[in-house]
Amino acid sequence: MKLIVSLLLLLLLPQVFSGDPKKQGRQGNALYKQDQYQEAADAYSAGLATYQNGNETDATFYGLQNNLGATLYRKQDFAQAQAAFGSAMEAASNEADYARAAYNAGNNAFNNEQAEAALDHYRNALLADPANADAKFNYEFVKRQLEQQQNQQQQNDQDQNQEQNEEEQQQDQQNQDQQQDQQNQDQQQQQEQQNQDQQQQEQQQEQQQQEQQQQDQQLSRQQAERILQALENEEEELLREVQKVKGRPRRVEKDW
Repeated sequence: MKLIVSLLLLLLLPQVFSGDPKKQGRQGNALYKQDQYQEAADAYSAGLATYQNGNETDATFYGLQNNLGATLYRKQDFAQAQAAFGSAMEAASNEADYARAAYNAGNNAFNNEQAEAALDHYRNALLADPANADAKFNYEFVKRQLEQQQNQQQQNDQDQNQEQNEEEQQQDQQNQDQQQDQQNQDQQQQQEQQNQDQQQQEQQQEQQQQEQQQQDQQLSRQQAERILQALENEEEELLREVQKVKGRPRRVEKDW
């Protein structure tokens, strides 16, 4: 970009003026050479003030606007410089002057980080003066920069989209993992509950079996006691019968 900045001075210095506004222009040029940009801008503005009194614009008006724009550019007052270059383009009486102002407007826009506007100004300069090698160089330079920026932006967008897709995929995978974990947890809880129910059922069955065994054992003892009691009663009854027989007198039978 050294070429863009340095060429701006070469386009401004040849301006020579006569008369009152031209005198202000010569003073401005002298101050500009001494890097006294504020004083130079004041001199150019004083020359332009004469045209506010009804004077028609001419080549001097064009030169004052163009040089004022260059001075404001040096002060990095890019907005006011762009306005001055625009006025110079409107006041240009031939294609060469228009191309010069458009070229300077392109330099100013580029240094104000307005690359697309700079490209338009360089294009206008080339349309007015196709042989303008500086405008062509700057046009190609800025065009390549814009293409690189666009490619970089596209790459950034692709990377961002890819990163976003990867994040979405990771989030989906996390959601699936969480769902799977929840399902596994639910299945585990269900299995544990089934095991608990089965264990409880087995315990109930075992308890019922134990109670049944106890009842069976108790019944067996009762039956044995009843059988034993019956045997004892039967023996007592038999003993009483025997005792009755022994105590009764025998009957004497006759032979006749």
